[in-house]
Amino acid sequence: MSAKIKKAISHHLSAISILFILVISCFAAEPPRYKIEAKVDTGNHKIIAKQTVVFTNNSDQELKELYFHIYPHRKYTEKEIRFLYRYAGYFKVNPFPEGFQSGDLRIETISSQGKALNYIIEGEDQTILKVNLDLALKPGESREINMDFSVDIPHSYGRFGWHQDIITLARWYPILSVFDKDGWHNYPFYIFHQPYFSDASYYQVKLTLPKKFGVASTGYLKEEVTNAGGTKTLNIETDFPVRDFALGLSDNFMVYSIKEDKFKINAYHLKGDEAKAKEAAHFALETMRFYSQRFGEYPYPEFNIVPSYLGYGGCQSSNLIFIDTRVYKLPGFLDRYFDFLISHETGHQWFYNLIGSDEYKEMFLDEGMNSYWLLQYLENKYGLDAKVMVLPKSLRWIMPNFSFRSSTAARYIYMAKNGFDQPIIGELSSFQEPSSIFAITYGKGAGVLEMLEAIIGKDKLAKIMQRYTSEFRFKNIKLEDFIKICNEEAGQDLNPFFQQWLKTKKTVDFAIKSVTKEEIVLENRGQIQMPVRTKIVYADGQEKIDSWDGSTPTKVIAVEKDKAIKKIEVDPDNSIVLDLDRTNNYWPKELYIKPVPLYFFAYEIPIFLPRKSYNLVLGPSVGSSSLGIASSLQKPDDNILRLGLDYDFDGKALESTLGYEFSHLFNKQTALGFEIFDYESSKEKNDLSGGKIYLRHELWPSSYGLFDLNDHVTFYLLRDRRLDKASSGLSGAEDIQNNYYRKKDEAIFGITGSLGCYGPYPDPDYGWKFMPTQEFAGHFLGGNESFWRSTLELNNYHLVLPKYQHKLASRIKIGWGEASDKKLFQLGGSDGLRGYSRKAIEGAHMILGGLEYRLPLKSDLKFYLLDNILHLDKIQAVGFFDVGKAWFADFQGNDFKKDVGLGLRFHFDLLGFLEKAVLRIDVAQALHESKEDPHIWLGLSQTF
Repeated sequence: MSAKIKKAISHHLSAISILFILVISCFAAEPPRYKIEAKVDTGNHKIIAKQTVVFTNNSDQELKELYFHIYPHRKYTEKEIRFLYRYAGYFKVNPFPEGFQSGDLRIETISSQGKALNYIIEGEDQTILKVNLDLALKPGESREINMDFSVDIPHSYGRFGWHQDIITLARWYPILSVFDKDGWHNYPFYIFHQPYFSDASYYQVKLTLPKKFGVASTGYLKEEVTNAGGTKTLNIETDFPVRDFALGLSDNFMVYSIKEDKFKINAYHLKGDEAKAKEAAHFALETMRFYSQRFGEYPYPEFNIVPSYLGYGGCQSSNLIFIDTRVYKLPGFLDRYFDFLISHETGHQWFYNLIGSDEYKEMFLDEGMNSYWLLQYLENKYGLDAKVMVLPKSLRWIMPNFSFRSSTAARYIYMAKNGFDQPIIGELSSFQEPSSIFAITYGKGAGVLEMLEAIIGKDKLAKIMQRYTSEFRFKNIKLEDFIKICNEEAGQDLNPFFQQWLKTKKTVDFAIKSVTKEEIVLENRGQIQMPVRTKIVYADGQEKIDSWDGSTPTKVIAVEKDKAIKKIEVDPDNSIVLDLDRTNNYWPKELYIKPVPLYFFAYEIPIFLPRKSYNLVLGPSVGSSSLGIASSLQKPDDNILRLGLDYDFDGKALESTLGYEFSHLFNKQTALGFEIFDYESSKEKNDLSGGKIYLRHELWPSSYGLFDLNDHVTFYLLRDRRLDKASSGLSGAEDIQNNYYRKKDEAIFGITGSLGCYGPYPDPDYGWKFMPTQEFAGHFLGGNESFWRSTLELNNYHLVLPKYQHKLASRIKIGWGEASDKKLFQLGGSDGLRGYSRKAIEGAHMILGGLEYRLPLKSDLKFYLLDNILHLDKIQAVGFFDVGKAWFADFQGNDFKKDVGLGLRFHFDLLGFLEKAVLRIDVAQALHESKEDPHIWLGLSQTF
């Protein structure tokens, strides 16, 4: 072909390309346009609004109806309400200060072109508004839909509600459902996480409200007009399409602003939070610079950070993020965690707002993608494997630390080993409860992208992201689009990789099976095929790298003749971040020894220790009246061996303990363990030895608090001791009260547990808790006692005066045992009849009742101690009445005992909003007992 012909063809192709681009531009999808006029009654928490939506049919088919989401109209079942109360304990907050409220959105009229339109509200949760068009909307045609509606704003925490001086409004108006080649995406408003999917749209909003209120919003303020009667009207617009329009309102907002080249960041805050607001603004700016360099600039003129009574860390919206007010009170040594929270939500300006995705079915494209790039941002800023906490010298000597990288995989590893793994891609409703979303979609999802980078390289991933974020800017991307881009830019078929990791719950677990002088045998104990490298280090210092595609169950590597192997590492670069067990990747096994200045429970949490090694931790331990040495040898996430030696100053005794626990028996959330002890005392007849064996199965994926009693069942065998916890670590609290343990020549087999639906932790105002226990003592393991006893306890919680947070808690407990002449129960003490000492009321049978009336004396105290490590949030008063009796053979032989008392409950936030604790003080007086003095009891958590 001649050069002249080539040139002519080139010119023709260029002309065709330009024409194609022009045609595509002419027929580009027209975004929806919203025009909203809203008057906010901040006193009565109501909105009266008119909305006009211009919808263009960008499809190739006629449309006879349009669908809108009306999220505030959500109708909740009793089961869902119970779940919301319980799950609120995960975030350590009561989301309904006056009892459950959901608000409402009422449609008054809908019309188009001057004609009223018929509509119907659909869906099991009543959040889908179907609008029937009088004339079918043809492809390319536009239609204007007018609506009058009103909104009731609930008194509740969250992205739609008000509390104290802040009103938070997200998705508060009718918002169009997405229509594409798959039809209308009319998803329910699922009760947790964010079930959102919306087209990028233009907004013009005229907002009228009291002029004293500060307003943070999507878009930018074009004009502000002061009205008569103490109100103002704000005209707010968006220059570029956004996914939604959100508002944060408060008459106490203050603002700190910083200006970048093309946009301004406004960090709103309440009085006293100025320093944190400045930090938040600069964290957001650094994040936006990082994301802009990789995914295109932030096109909007403003970005707002808005404090809100969310009840959880943060929530994204368009041009705006909401951050829980408690986050502003994090201790200084958690500034990096503060950065993490701000930056995670800021990153959603790209992976939610600029590039939309189906958050109900394909959360990975939003949360997994953002979590991966957030980790890159944090490590780019703080260094590889950057630690979360920047501990002061006062804590550095005692507190272990962990990294952002380790926490990304840790939640997934826990879920996978305990039988809660599931495909990353799936409907939001497929997740059993919200914490599993964080483990699977966020953690596992980010890990998948890390492994993708390891397979194809940073440069190709960068090219993928350039296309991802440019081709789908202001559009919606699907998983199939992402995979298509990956295949094209990587130049290979990555479908098997994504199929395995995203759409199955298969796992990968590479291991060194055997090593001899002639060969090394590797195996994959999981089901996912992944390429892996193995480094072999010989005694003479020579290194060899072997590559295995992982397509076979095992791989044999020949050892070089007459060479001794010093070390073998499978996946030495840790590129397979979701490898379930890394201890088996090394030969010989690695042992990490960590002496500590004070041994306590944190050193038994896997995230604080390396995953690749067996970990030996040892150091001094301190008890209420003892001093000693404690140690543990752990295989991360799998099992732990404990050894302790303590001197008890009160008993003048030396106590030694040995314990072992296996954490996930049968790949379930089941712990099997034992603990034996020997107590050698210098006091006569005070020597003691015994132990326990236990099998505990959790009935709920996670405990929502350090002091929470998770649903569970435990089988146990005791010798001269009580059950206490399932272990000396964190495998779960037990709550066996009022049973009398002699702890001398006594062997007991028992089963106990708890089942409940109550919340929020740690001060329920809703629900119930049921705790049964059955024990048998006999002549085994050296026991010389023979009896059985059963107890059934039922606790109930009710909100009596919701507006004032007055609560009524009740308890009824029945115990029965044989033989009838034995002391099997004790009713006195802090967990029974509080007007009596522990051993004052004993018997073989018992009945116990209790009633507590709980009311706040002072809330929102904002009394912070030790750099916000401790925060006294509330003081609660309690009036109580206990009644019960214990008897032997003759029920009539003993009278019912009664007491009354008053108590105080000091509610503390620990580490900002990460944990809660209740300190209890009770003063009780026995009724009709002139010889009984008042009793004072101290404790943690509510009595029942």
